[in-house]
Amino acid sequence: MGQEAAIALAPPLPVRATGYLQREFPVYVILGSFLVLTVPLCLFALLDSNLMKRLFIVPIYMWTLGMTHFVITLTIYLQSSNLRYFNRSWRNRTLYFLIPIAIFAAFDLYAVLQVAVILPVFDSLFRSCIRFLDFHHVTRQSYGVLQLFKGRSRAPFPLWMKKTENFYFWAFTISLLLTFWSGGKFDTEEPLLFVALAAPSILFLVMLAGFVWTWRRTTNRKDLVAPLIYLLLQSGSVALGVYSTALWMFGLAMHYVEYHVLMVPRCFDAPLDESSRIDRFYGRLRSNRFLFYALLLAISGGITYLTWAAMGPMLLRSQDDSTSPYLVLIAIFDGLFIFHYFIESLIWKFSDPFYRKSLGPLYFGQKVSQPRAN
Repeated sequence: MGQEAAIALAPPLPVRATGYLQREFPVYVILGSFLVLTVPLCLFALLDSNLMKRLFIVPIYMWTLGMTHFVITLTIYLQSSNLRYFNRSWRNRTLYFLIPIAIFAAFDLYAVLQVAVILPVFDSLFRSCIRFLDFHHVTRQSYGVLQLFKGRSRAPFPLWMKKTENFYFWAFTISLLLTFWSGGKFDTEEPLLFVALAAPSILFLVMLAGFVWTWRRTTNRKDLVAPLIYLLLQSGSVALGVYSTALWMFGLAMHYVEYHVLMVPRCFDAPLDESSRIDRFYGRLRSNRFLFYALLLAISGGITYLTWAAMGPMLLRSQDDSTSPYLVLIAIFDGLFIFHYFIESLIWKFSDPFYRKSLGPLYFGQKVSQPRAN
């Protein structure tokens, strides 16, 4: 099937004068999450880590924001239009069904067979690859959301800015990985880290020049505020992880919030087919948003609890004394993360005709040309 067939699979959307991202409230929530969550959590971690432990802030934070942002990705399988697209070719079946199943199976086997014990050098490389994917997943999403923010502004940004932004977030990925390899703390005596920071710093100045260039050539200058603030705040979030890997989880707060915000129209506004049994089920599920998120929290809470309960004994036991059930539970979290990363890299491609037709009007309205985020 060609592009025409992919577009035909996308469900017709109701005419929408204003797209979701053209409203002010979602933008305020995304930008405000840095001040409301990232800053206080980092201050708590730096000033009073004991209070964080007593209040169980880390597990609650990971449950309500982190784990839910993984689990909510599964809702794309509860819409018949998506399933038809996923099932339209062997390539799509492999990408959307076979590989995700293989990811979970591989992590379970890796844990149960205790590959980390048998091949410790390989395990170190394997864990570094996971951390790379973790860092790159966040910086890649930041790049994509920045394109969405720029798209909503309708400003005439220069074409070279997209490549600069791509290089910028890639440079941040490398910087995050170098900090991780340096023991989780920015080493002021390590010249390689300063060299790695020079790249995003220079590219940041180039991007600021691009905003100045655009500001001089547009009449709606206030529309440049949101993408510029997003760039500044998300850069600050990532920079926390460059400074200290321990602060990385709190720097992810904005990442988690923006994903939840962006999933709202996909979860609640995507049209459903009443003749489809799975759509009727999902329609009842999403008809009450309170119950929808309560169920999301319940499922995420179960996974968080099992993972946390498994990791506790694992820290007290020697690696070779670990039982298979504990290892499987830990593998669930890693598998869910890699599954989320892999699927999320596919389902937001506005360059794909199916997603451009099905998502573009939801986020930008029917008459607005769609930006290509990837």
